[in-house]
Amino acid sequence: MIYSAMFVAIAVGAGALAVDFGRLELLRSEMQHSADAAALSGAVQLNGQDDAMVRGENVARNAMAQASNVPATGSGTSLSVANVNFYADYATKVAATSGLDAKFIEVTLAPQPVNLLFAPIYSVMFGAASTSTLNAKSVARVRPYVCHAPPLMMCDLSELDPTLDPTLPANIGRQVRLKEPQGGSGSWVPGNFGLLALPDGSSGAIDIEAALAAIEPADCYEIDVITATGSKTNKVKDGINTRFDVGTMPQPPAPNVINYPQDVDLLPDFTLNIGGGVWDIDGYWAAKHGGAPTPPDLLGASRYQVYLYELGETFARDGKKTSYPPPGGVAPSGYTLVTPPAPDLAVNAANPTLPDFDGVPQDIPASNGQARRLVEVALLQCVADGINGHGTYPTNGKYVEMFITQEVKDPPDAAIYGEIVRSLSSYSDPEFHANAALVE
Repeated sequence: MIYSAMFVAIAVGAGALAVDFGRLELLRSEMQHSADAAALSGAVQLNGQDDAMVRGENVARNAMAQASNVPATGSGTSLSVANVNFYADYATKVAATSGLDAKFIEVTLAPQPVNLLFAPIYSVMFGAASTSTLNAKSVARVRPYVCHAPPLMMCDLSELDPTLDPTLPANIGRQVRLKEPQGGSGSWVPGNFGLLALPDGSSGAIDIEAALAAIEPADCYEIDVITATGSKTNKVKDGINTRFDVGTMPQPPAPNVINYPQDVDLLPDFTLNIGGGVWDIDGYWAAKHGGAPTPPDLLGASRYQVYLYELGETFARDGKKTSYPPPGGVAPSGYTLVTPPAPDLAVNAANPTLPDFDGVPQDIPASNGQARRLVEVALLQCVADGINGHGTYPTNGKYVEMFITQEVKDPPDAAIYGEIVRSLSSYSDPEFHANAALVE
């Protein structure tokens, strides 16, 4: 009887431990999975924008299941986020000062006290407490990568003036004059453009020229990129100009190769790197379309919108912001749907091969259609990171899409002219991948 009583006591104690240990492990697993989901969801929002931390915290607090199946006081245990912290560097715990440098998100759940079912037994047998408290924390970061982008980078104009950040919606439609860095040992400055080594590490002039000319450049650029050395002006010119059906590269052109005018404030001042977005649309339309007035749908339009209109493509616009193709053929809220009556490219029989006059390409257009004149450009912090020549530098996932407005001319004006179309993110471009990953 004594042995039986001892065995029963041990069996009951072991059974109680097994039941409560299982409950604790289930809750621990649910809490950790919820914390991981919150951190990963929040990390996707860390795209280097001013409001990234606000968006990241909002998503983190609402991305997880709000309740556990393990009861604490007779009802479902509520799971909630207690704290969300952002870091520029997690290894050294450097707190982020804004969304611009927020690279890590740390999510901590509210502690969960669990009433042990067999607390009286533990108290008698082991003198243990009647409750156990569990905690969960998760840390994630985003390491975005962009696929099928040309090997182009630009020194971020926000280092010159935060209001000039090319990714800001207010700057859509402004024209950027991208110039190669001048000789010397100084760091590159905002507005300079440079070339990137290809994702496989190659950076020869022929390889870069081919990637600039390609319809769909191979491979993907990760969050850190390698800048290429040396001036390759002629290679850049040929690689870009194949889109305009001129140059030496045997690649198909865009379906509309016309050159568009520069912003009016860029024309007289070659020192400016970015214009105000005002260009002579009326003069352009009259000159290229037989003296006709600008269509009402294009009043105040960007060059990219005029380009789509001339191609006969339906799009939606809100000022210079463009939705193409409009989702489901319907204009998003705040946008107006624009449906051109028919394609209407500029034609000039006297100069059929010159993009200054004629928009109809001589060769068969590229398979990607209107996108042939769009390029994705990595924005680097050239001043802060001391960029100069060959090296590995972070993009922080900051990319902007530009519409190439004209062919690259011969020196001294051998610049790339691009009109800002939009900031790129995993929400706006299927080639941009957020790639969030857990750190802890």
